[in-house]
Order: sequence, then C-alpha cells, then structure tokens
Amino acid sequence: MAGFPISTTLADELQRIKNERIYQTQVFFVDNLGFCASTDARKISFEDSLKFEKVHEETYRSFGCECIRVVPSDLTTRVDQIKRYISASD
Repeated sequence: MAGFPISTTLADELQRIKNERIYQTQVFFVDNLGFCASTDARKISFEDSLKFEKVHEETYRSFGCECIRVVPSDLTTRVDQIKRYISASD
C-alpha cells in the first residue's frame, strides 16, 4: 500500500474483509471537478488533491475494486448518474 508499513492487525483485518467479501467490489469514484476550495476543514491545494485522488483510485484497484466513474458535472447530474447505475444493476 503505497510503500507505507501497516500493522499486522490491520493486514489481518484487510485479508478477512477480502476473504469474506464483506464489501462490494464496485465503488463510485467521483472525479474531481477541476478545482478544490480550501476550507477550515480542508487545507489542500488542487495539485495535492489530484495526487490524493490518484492514491485513492490506485488503492481501490489494488484491492480488486472496480471504480465506476462519476463524471464532473453539477450535483444533480452526478446523482442521476449514480441512480441510473444502481437501477440498472438491480
């Protein structure tokens, strides 16, 4: 995982989660909107947010997840895209 050591406890739990298929392997991956607004809770540059996004996607994929892209658009359109995907999957 990105070259950082993890504890045996965490490694064991991650393996258990994978073996028992506790979580869905398909994840909605909301692409960045082309900007990142700094707030009191979020102090990250846009460039760093792109690195953060890349790490998350690589990590999901390394655990065998399929990233379902949610394209940059207004909130209503993104919600509709997710709803359509869920409806088609039922």
